[in-house]
Amino acid sequence: MTFQQIFAILRARWVIALGVFTLVLGGVAAFTFLSSKSYTATASVILDVKNADPILGLVSPSMATPAYLMTQVDVITSKRVAMRVIKNMRLSDSPEMRERWRVATKSTGDFEGWLATLLRSALDVRPSRGSNVIFLTYQAADPHFASTVANAFVQAYLDVVLELRTNPAKQSKDFFDVNARSSRAALEVAQRRLSDYQQNQGLLVTDERLDIETGRLNELSNQVVLTQAAAVDSGSRQAAANNRGDTSPDVMASGLVSSLKGDLIRQQTTLEQLATRFGGEHPQVLEIKSGIAESQRKLDAEIRRVTSSVGVGNSVNLSRVAQLRASLDDQRNKVMKMKVIRDEAAILVRDVDNAQRAYDGVLLRMNNTNLESQANQANVSALEYAVAPSTPSSPRIFTNLALGGLVASLLALAMALLIEHLDRRLRVDAEVDLLLNQPLLGSIPSFKKRKPAINVAQRLRIAASPVRTLSHEA
Repeated sequence: MTFQQIFAILRARWVIALGVFTLVLGGVAAFTFLSSKSYTATASVILDVKNADPILGLVSPSMATPAYLMTQVDVITSKRVAMRVIKNMRLSDSPEMRERWRVATKSTGDFEGWLATLLRSALDVRPSRGSNVIFLTYQAADPHFASTVANAFVQAYLDVVLELRTNPAKQSKDFFDVNARSSRAALEVAQRRLSDYQQNQGLLVTDERLDIETGRLNELSNQVVLTQAAAVDSGSRQAAANNRGDTSPDVMASGLVSSLKGDLIRQQTTLEQLATRFGGEHPQVLEIKSGIAESQRKLDAEIRRVTSSVGVGNSVNLSRVAQLRASLDDQRNKVMKMKVIRDEAAILVRDVDNAQRAYDGVLLRMNNTNLESQANQANVSALEYAVAPSTPSSPRIFTNLALGGLVASLLALAMALLIEHLDRRLRVDAEVDLLLNQPLLGSIPSFKKRKPAINVAQRLRIAASPVRTLSHEA
């Protein structure tokens, strides 16, 4: 269908089209002007998902995800927040609201649940795109009531978020409090067992490096080594003295032996001189010989004394080595017994350390949960509170009239086309060839309008092409 045909149909059916257009547009206008006005109040909250928690000092990775933002939207629209709004505004005490509940539900069901559903039905919550801001809009017939309810939802949401954070912390605080008392009792028992064991065993320190007995064992070991070296030295000297007494180092180091040897040499020299001068039987020679014999006797006696003293020193060293070894063995046995005692004490010390760490860990968690349970602010804060709107949000007069005019025009056109389809007529010249498959010879103008008389040739508009076609056929 061409635009020419549509315009011809509208020109012919303009009364019906105008009636439909007027009826539809009038209905839309009547509905728009008679509808009750409603006002929309808007408030907003902001989520702090980047800064660290002031109590825990940590940033939860789940806060940076879009799911966290949608979770907060679900919290705002939850029944718990709506019930908190009802409690804060005391709407359950309103006789008007209770009467509406009776009329709507015939006193069946829960009044506060119905009221919460009614409040949530007029609430719209949407997160801002690309930011952490959430907008809350509430629509009502009274602008002050709309702003009040919107602000009440913001405050209720803040309270609920704070409760969701502090209530688990309060429950955890009680749990950690009980565990802290039990951990402290276990620590006291472990410390008491360690103290009793140390008192019973006479153990002052549990570290072997600070123990006196271990130090004494090390000292005895050093003394045994030194005494053994001295015994080996004295033994070698005794063997040398027994084999070659006059040339042993101890004999040669004796001053008396050196003096006697010197005297003996001098006497032998004098004897040789006197024997050469007087002969062997001279009284002076004989006297010198007796002196030499006496000096030799004294020298031999001194050598024997020095040699025996070396043996005595070796015996003393050997005896000392034996005593020190016995003392070392006794001290080693004592230290081994002390080691067993320290091993048992070390087990008790580890029990004390484990109990102390467990108590410190529980105490730290309890302090954290105690601080978190006393928190007065969550990571959510109000950005803007709603104010009473000055203009209604609905009905939108110009929008409704514009849409109503568009719909009325479409319906008027559709009605004209429908009636034309039921009562089909030829409206334009082109429809003759299309519908009848016959050439158009001429058209008679409409006689509804009186026009001045004109010649017949102008009133009878004969198409040239059909005439030429008939002449060719003839």
